[in-house]
Amino acid sequence: MSRDKEILSALKALAEADASAEAPPEVEARLLEAFRTAAPRVRADQGIRPPKLAWAIAAAVVAMIAGWYFRPRPVTPVAKVATQPAKVYADFVDVAPVAPRPVVRPMPRRVPREIVTDFFPLMEAPPPLDRGAMLRVTLPAAAMRSVGLPVREDRLGEPVQADVLMSEEGMATAIRFVKFQ
Repeated sequence: MSRDKEILSALKALAEADASAEAPPEVEARLLEAFRTAAPRVRADQGIRPPKLAWAIAAAVVAMIAGWYFRPRPVTPVAKVATQPAKVYADFVDVAPVAPRPVVRPMPRRVPREIVTDFFPLMEAPPPLDRGAMLRVTLPAAAMRSVGLPVREDRLGEPVQADVLMSEEGMATAIRFVKFQ
């Protein structure tokens, strides 16, 4: 500990001895002039230069305006008002009464229902799925056997619908089979 105190006292003595030492006035004047005339430089490690920053801000503003302009707008239903036509000509012209025609309404279409199986994994350890896509494909019924579903021998070649879950990398990670009823 005494060694540290000796060094500290030596540094203090040196600081007191050099306190009155200054650079000559002509050196100081030349140094100040050099600083004033030198152009400011931006180093690569200081980040984005001001013109690039201005362009980046302008691009962000344009993107925000475009996003606001092209946003999906809610569709408001319009109330349909049915009005009876006024009988303007009934007083001036003899109009024979016309029997109203029966309204023929088309039969409602029966929309087929989808019946789906659970998803069957196609990999032992699929990658985590942040984003992906689901594709509807047509496969031979033999594909159902590859995940353990029973299929009769005479139906192996028949086409079946399936939804394939694709990862971001384009790999098929899971499959489910679809039937319409």
